[in-house]
Amino acid sequence: MRARFKNSIIKGISTAIPKDIFDFNTLAADFGNEEVKRIVASTGIEQVRVAREGQCTSDLCVAAAENLFAKLEVNPSTIDGIVFVSQTPDYKMPATSVLLQHRLGLPTTAVAFDINYGCSGFVYGLYQASMMIEAGGCERVLVCVGDTSTRMVHPGDRSIRMVFGDGGSATLVEKGESTSHFILRTDGSGAENLIIPAGGSRKPISDGTSIPIEAEDGNIRNEETVRMDGMEIMSFALREIPPMIDELLNVTGWRKDEVGTYALHQANKFMLEYLRRKIKLQKNSVPISVANVGNTGPASIPLMLSIKRQELSESNQLQKVICCGFGVGLSWASCALDLSSTLISDPIEA
Repeated sequence: MRARFKNSIIKGISTAIPKDIFDFNTLAADFGNEEVKRIVASTGIEQVRVAREGQCTSDLCVAAAENLFAKLEVNPSTIDGIVFVSQTPDYKMPATSVLLQHRLGLPTTAVAFDINYGCSGFVYGLYQASMMIEAGGCERVLVCVGDTSTRMVHPGDRSIRMVFGDGGSATLVEKGESTSHFILRTDGSGAENLIIPAGGSRKPISDGTSIPIEAEDGNIRNEETVRMDGMEIMSFALREIPPMIDELLNVTGWRKDEVGTYALHQANKFMLEYLRRKIKLQKNSVPISVANVGNTGPASIPLMLSIKRQELSESNQLQKVICCGFGVGLSWASCALDLSSTLISDPIEA
């Protein structure tokens, strides 16, 4: 699916990460020093932020949103829509976006949506907000995106325990003159490659779903934690992302070398560098910021923009930006934006 919007702009982006740090060097006793070094060298991830007990994704998004309101001097009463994109809601019901409406002081006339998406979630959130504005029902929409993924990982699964981190973000989309392009794709046939098998209506939690299982590769997980086929996800990304980027460039009329920033989902250093080489992009146009925060799922793109904001701004790399998220679903989505006038703040701790 393709879409073009002409009446929405991204006013500001703010991100929040937990205060607690999990340094992977502490895993040497569990996995062996050489194995830890090997994984860190491949992923480029040395440590991640971990939500403390009782801290939810919504708490990180609230911190990011309040910081954004302060920076932009925006009164929450002027926001008429909120979209919460996450795989880690506060409750099964009610929707977390409804709780955020109340916590953030948005008016009761505001429309609220939850979207259950992971790595492509930031782009999907921007798409939803842009539609709401383009339709004429909203003038300001807050997009809250994030996950507390570390709780979904089994401690014995070294393949992903040393990858995922927690984070949240808030992006304000409002009415204004600017052109943005979106391309979104879906393939549910690959759902089994990145899934938590138990916990939903299809397979409720039971005594059996919490039993640890050792996989062929030696990793330990149970049916209540994330199961990822890393090779299949890698193959999916390498197969689908390059042609999507080419399609988006064709739609916008931009040359590959005039795009300042390719803001790709921050999966890990190895995948990002492989994609960059396959698409034939300049190294400085594909920022990587996973070293100290890891893969934060749907928050990874706005978090990268926050971490790299000064560097990208000073290098004039924000006028033509392509964001691209890909992963669980399987789902992949990209958009072409102008962020040159967007206020992007440094990450805050919450």
